[in-house]
Amino acid sequence: MHAIEQYNCNYLSHNPPEQTTILLLEGMITYGRTGNNLIEFFHALQYGREHNVLVGIMHGSWSMHMITEMWKSNHEGDTQSTSLIQFMEHYFCVKIFYSEDQLLPYKEVIRMSTKELFFIQYTSPMDQYMEFISHVIRALWRSYNNGTGVNMRRRPVRDMCSVMDAIFGADTMVDIDINSAVYSVVHSRSFEMRGGGSRLMNRIASNIGCDPVASLEMKPDYVKGILEPLGMMNHPIYFISDHEQPDILDRLLADPEIGPNIRLIPEETSWIGGDMTLATLANVFIGSPASTFAGFIAKSRVALGYNNNYLFLKQALDGTWVEVCDHQCVFDKDALGSMV
Repeated sequence: MHAIEQYNCNYLSHNPPEQTTILLLEGMITYGRTGNNLIEFFHALQYGREHNVLVGIMHGSWSMHMITEMWKSNHEGDTQSTSLIQFMEHYFCVKIFYSEDQLLPYKEVIRMSTKELFFIQYTSPMDQYMEFISHVIRALWRSYNNGTGVNMRRRPVRDMCSVMDAIFGADTMVDIDINSAVYSVVHSRSFEMRGGGSRLMNRIASNIGCDPVASLEMKPDYVKGILEPLGMMNHPIYFISDHEQPDILDRLLADPEIGPNIRLIPEETSWIGGDMTLATLANVFIGSPASTFAGFIAKSRVALGYNNNYLFLKQALDGTWVEVCDHQCVFDKDALGSMV
């Protein structure tokens, strides 16, 4: 409640235009996939706070498309996206513009590409950045799409809980209440750029001392080393990935201890929002810090009060896997650079 009070109003939006500088988010070109795009949006909001700049969003541009795919869909018939605009202006302290002419009265308009936004790093203390971004994340999840309404392209949105419903819902063979489900999620991410994941992990490992390859390879001993001490080996382990390195899944399925508990999400059910929700609500989440998608899941889990996020581990001399960084690491620019 303190965060909502602190962040839901921005005096800049009430200043005279001739005294106000705008950082404008426009166009449809983005740098990277969804995980990157969320970071670009977060960085824009943080830049506005740190530089006394009002963030402006051109109606129908990339950030509105990204958000409405998973959160805060438009109501049918709401051609002006009134509910969405009120939501964004209230919680994110931004201003929505409909044309270039509306920008003319303002003191200055700063234009950055999404790539430039991605590589911005906050200058505030980390705890302040963490508190603000956690507030933004909670605002998004309070308005998750439930399958009603349309996105910015006027297409019906999907239900963020669709994967959860498909796995644990009343029409499945699983005899368990969705609210009491106990499971882990392993997220495996390969990288299109050859060696891109390895380069990223080498840099992260040099920053904080985690193992540079374990979270990319997701070998059975690594996953078991996390789940066994938590008593999670006898519960389902849902595997989500980009399907570009099938050997990772093959190794897990072939392991006599892990294999029987590996669960796959049916292709017809799996989608980015549903997979993200499944991972965010898991009892245990295992991912790679080189993935911005895994990073957003981990940030969401921190913002929503979920523990057991495993991204930063190294192997001790006795063979056990130990964490080298606490839950705040996913917000720490000294650990992850611009990926926070």
